[in-house]
Amino acid sequence: MQSHHAVGLLFTLVFSLGLAFPVIGFFHLAAWSQSIDPASAFAALNSVTDSQITQVGKNVQVPALNQVVALAAGVETTVAQQARLTAPSRRVKALQRITPLQGNAAAASLPGDPHRVIDLRDTPLKMVVGEQMQAEIFSDPAAVQIQWLLAWLADGPTAPILGDEFTIRADGTTALVAQQWTLVPIVFAENLPRGRYRIVGFRAQSTNLVAARLAIVGLQWRPGALGTNNDRHLEHPMFRHGEMGAWGEFEDTDPPQVECLANAADAAEVFYFDLIQVREGPGA
Repeated sequence: MQSHHAVGLLFTLVFSLGLAFPVIGFFHLAAWSQSIDPASAFAALNSVTDSQITQVGKNVQVPALNQVVALAAGVETTVAQQARLTAPSRRVKALQRITPLQGNAAAASLPGDPHRVIDLRDTPLKMVVGEQMQAEIFSDPAAVQIQWLLAWLADGPTAPILGDEFTIRADGTTALVAQQWTLVPIVFAENLPRGRYRIVGFRAQSTNLVAARLAIVGLQWRPGALGTNNDRHLEHPMFRHGEMGAWGEFEDTDPPQVECLANAADAAEVFYFDLIQVREGPGA
């Protein structure tokens, strides 16, 4: 964590001098989700259709962002649950186990309160660009249940950002399609002053939400967070207040949209954006 603090102090100094700096690092949230009964054996989950990276069937192809900086999984709990991330390069050493897990008994799995996340920001798992990753779970529900695995992919260890931060709320009213990334247009609770904004944290809420990620104009990647299900649900601190670094930037006239992954057709979404204004007024 010393490297995180050092970089954070550097950003604080830069902001205090009124200087601008480029967005450092990128990350992308990939997902697998399936309504399944593995019957007390390891079973690979279907990958969630992703417009930004290559995936087909149960496989997600490792993109240029080939370092896993976080993992989370939701597995049904009737029988001792297990989850693991597999890939040819992982088999050389060991398949990456995911624990602690979140899950429900005889119901679709939802994010835990508080979140249960494997935080690998300082020591990412290095994958091979182009190899195929799979998500495998072990459970034995009485009937099929929605179960899932999430992987955060980055170009290296992430570093926190400090600055003159504020938080704004946004709302969405899109009917979500279960087990798919559903694009949700948002409306901010207040109009932002003219300028450019850096996103340094994000929280997403909906009753059956698993995860949410940002669709930012001009950015290929979809940085995201584990979902929360109400305004009392405690998120992992890595998703807020600069802990994951920069998520991307946008002009006030061109705000991001949000892609939501849910277990059911929710139609009332709430989002919180932690922002730093990096330029006042319109662009040149």
